[in-house]
Amino acid sequence: MTELQQSAASVAGAASPVLALHDVRAGYDETTVLHGVCLTVPKGAVVALLGANGAGKSTLLRTVGGLNRLKSGRIEMLGEDVGALAAHQRVRRGLCYIPEGHAVFRGLTVRENLRLQARTRDATAIDRAVEAFPSLSGRLDQTAGTLSGGQQQMLAMAQALLGEPALVMVDEASLGLAPVIVDEVFAFLESLAERGVALLVVDQFAQRVLQIATHAYVLRRGEIAYDGEPAELLKGDIFESYIGSG
Repeated sequence: MTELQQSAASVAGAASPVLALHDVRAGYDETTVLHGVCLTVPKGAVVALLGANGAGKSTLLRTVGGLNRLKSGRIEMLGEDVGALAAHQRVRRGLCYIPEGHAVFRGLTVRENLRLQARTRDATAIDRAVEAFPSLSGRLDQTAGTLSGGQQQMLAMAQALLGEPALVMVDEASLGLAPVIVDEVFAFLESLAERGVALLVVDQFAQRVLQIATHAYVLRRGEIAYDGEPAELLKGDIFESYIGSG
């Protein structure tokens, strides 16, 4: 167990979770994708949400983010029921959602992207965000659309830091990235957790995200099929049973 995992375990029962889903059912129009999902994300935890394509992982993140309609159940952030709130209202309460595909303004420079997120914060806040990703420091005046996929992901992560979130949800953080950049991204996620931020992470590299996770859930056809320790899920036969060889 890593130091982060030990720390998260020690505080998990000490306070209300940052995010709690209670019997959540959600989907698109008449189609229900999530069937009674319950999960929690404590402060300072890295919670892995895994499952095959089509299991409902992105639907869950979008529902928490206010982008999909909640059909029934409760979504609580810091003890408040936010299920009826608009997406921007959830952001104001400390939610940061980084969707698959690098959520940056491609026509703006790196600096302009960061300033948008920083709002009225001083310039030192931007400096601190860039320090987390040194490869961005020399590209502040470069348009985001000309960055590599990995650099765009770093920019999205840096923006998350500027928002001072209580909860960060990341959908496919490492998709299409070189291994060295994947390591940098996961190190950044760990650093956020060490600051007390709660993280809910969906990623195709299940074994990699389980190495930093403090808790794991597996979705199967819109239902929770596994709720437990990452180390247990990493065991070969159990991993194959829930996740498969991919």
